[in-house]
Amino acid sequence: MPRRRQTSYEADHLDQQTRTCWSVMVTGRATRITDPIQVARYQTLLIPWIYMDTDLVVRIPAENVAG
Repeated sequence: MPRRRQTSYEADHLDQQTRTCWSVMVTGRATRITDPIQVARYQTLLIPWIYMDTDLVVRIPAENVAG
C-alpha cells in the first residue's frame, strides 16, 4: 500500500435482548502499519471476525465519522 488511499470502515451492532442497534462509519486515508512492535500490539488487541492470520494491519485516521 504505497499511497494513502481514501477508505471507509463501518461497524454495526444489533442487541437482540434490547432490540437496539447502532452503526458507525469512519472515512479516512488508510496506511499500512509496518512497525513490528505496533503490529504485534494490534494483533493482541483486535479480534478478527474471520478465522485467519492477521499479518496485515491498517490504520485509518478518522477524517469523517457518521452514525
